[in-house]
Amino acid sequence: MTQELVNTGVQVAVALAVALVFWLIFGRKKANFFRYTGFIAPSGGAMLKALVAALIFSALTIGLFILPALQGVAAGPDTVAGRVREMGLGGETLAIILIIAFIKTSGSEEILFRGVIAKRLIGWLGFIPGNTIHALIFGAVHLVIFAAPGGPAFDPLLAAAVVGVGFTGGWVMAWLNERAGGGSIAPGWLMHGLSNAIAYPALAFL
Repeated sequence: MTQELVNTGVQVAVALAVALVFWLIFGRKKANFFRYTGFIAPSGGAMLKALVAALIFSALTIGLFILPALQGVAAGPDTVAGRVREMGLGGETLAIILIIAFIKTSGSEEILFRGVIAKRLIGWLGFIPGNTIHALIFGAVHLVIFAAPGGPAFDPLLAAAVVGVGFTGGWVMAWLNERAGGGSIAPGWLMHGLSNAIAYPALAFL
């Protein structure tokens, strides 16, 4: 638990440092740091939309990782789901799932991808092209699964599925933030964190 808290703190601190650098270079004269990166209260109704989206997206994620080629990766010994399976369900396991799902993974990624990348691209290019490029970047990052130790052999159709799920999730999260949430990253954060919190134990025990 202690090591997980340290790892989480370092990962979030790095994401915040990157966001701070972007703000100092591009946004210091436009808005304060919190508004520039989306650390503001969301508009009404956005969090409910995010909750519904999380339930749908968690099903997509689980569906992707129960494909035969990805089953070994989904709950391997070096994955969150694999650790959950080894530890068994309990209070400490639940705490670790929540820390990783809502802070370590989704927290750092939402700061970087929706708080920095999506907002800047949308501001420069407009919502649809900016969000589409951001979502492609977010989806492509998930291809690292093919380079990870014990990862599956590269397959174009499987890679397209991995990128497609990541792209869809990224696009919807940015839409929730910018169109439904008034620029807050909270809706996308909720969708991302809750999707992970559902998927990790589901993949561990399926």
